[in-house]
Amino acid sequence: MLLPAADLGLISSHLSSHDGIIRKTKMQLKKVENPVLKQLFDAQLEALRNHVAVMLEMIDPDKEDFAEVPSVDKLSGDSKAKKKDAETGRKLEIHLALEAKATAQQMAVDNMFSAMKMKEPKVKQAHLDMAHQQVELAKGITAFLKENNAEVTPVSSAEEQKKVLDHFKHMKKE
Repeated sequence: MLLPAADLGLISSHLSSHDGIIRKTKMQLKKVENPVLKQLFDAQLEALRNHVAVMLEMIDPDKEDFAEVPSVDKLSGDSKAKKKDAETGRKLEIHLALEAKATAQQMAVDNMFSAMKMKEPKVKQAHLDMAHQQVELAKGITAFLKENNAEVTPVSSAEEQKKVLDHFKHMKKE
């Protein structure tokens, strides 16, 4: 299948990003011992490798079709944990999780933005599926961070929300 040049350029950029992120995630995974976080990192690696395989098929001009992006629930993320200094390990893992969450969120945005610019419908859909996977992985990492008291969501007051509501109420009549 011959792709529009715009799609090929975006995929080329994605492959470069995936190359660096896969290598970085593999290095970070060596430092992680928490079994939940290890499983999330393994799932991220599996997702990225799947994305690379799909994109390589997309750009192969001798292929007429390419594999679908596996659904996020198909990601196994299997791993085994070892023992280590708990406090040092925990602090490192929290920082690795924060960075992994930011990476997953950015990958989701990149995939969504690229999909909106892509021309070939199946290539566009595959990148939307990739974005969805990254969103789900980021949600899993966020849950890990919340369980470890490393994610805080500030809550506004009823008074502040009422001020904003009153300020924009006029829009109901627009």
